[in-house]
Amino acid sequence: MQNRKLLIAIDGPAGVGKTSVGKALASKYNLGFLSTGIMYRCLGWKALKSGVNLQDEEAVFQIAKNIVWGFEKEADSNLKVLVDGQFLGDALLSEEVARAASITSALPKARAVITDKQKALAKEGGLVMEGRDIGTVIAPNADLKFYMVASAEARANRRVLQLKEKGQEANYDEILKSIISRDERDSSRKTAPLKPASDAILIDTSTLSLEEVINKVLELSRTNAS
Repeated sequence: MQNRKLLIAIDGPAGVGKTSVGKALASKYNLGFLSTGIMYRCLGWKALKSGVNLQDEEAVFQIAKNIVWGFEKEADSNLKVLVDGQFLGDALLSEEVARAASITSALPKARAVITDKQKALAKEGGLVMEGRDIGTVIAPNADLKFYMVASAEARANRRVLQLKEKGQEANYDEILKSIISRDERDSSRKTAPLKPASDAILIDTSTLSLEEVINKVLELSRTNAS
């Protein structure tokens, strides 16, 4: 598994620990790490800033088509995503942007633009990619696929802690409602719905600590490596 062209896919809903696990795998196997959801949050952010109707497919498509993407590998293997040369950072963490990302990512024409970019990155290999459709759409031929799940309540609690650690306001009930709504949209959309690949390794993180999840995934990656 020490091949720099290796490709590992991690899918699942928000808040299950995909990013932390992905970075651990990238570090273990000397790969880059890309959280593809950041690209959809960037699209949602741009759509909000542009003031367009988030469900206006043509308007959102034009925004997606004109984004100039940049990727910079950081010391921890993470690929920092730039939009038109700008790193948006914490501006992407709000629930408003998360909601906008979920809505705009369900629009087929806009999604296709970003999907094509992600497929090109996957083709190059040497990556751990996490998202919602990596193993099913972006990289169906990935060397290793994981699908992570957790209860909505567990994910809401994690999100509250994450926001509070950053000094931001966090309302558990609103976050839980947002997560349930987002899951429904992501799972029921016609284009690339959230679902596990038939050959993905399923991991439920509801009752596991982050360290336990990472250790489990690392062990499974060793066991299932070809």
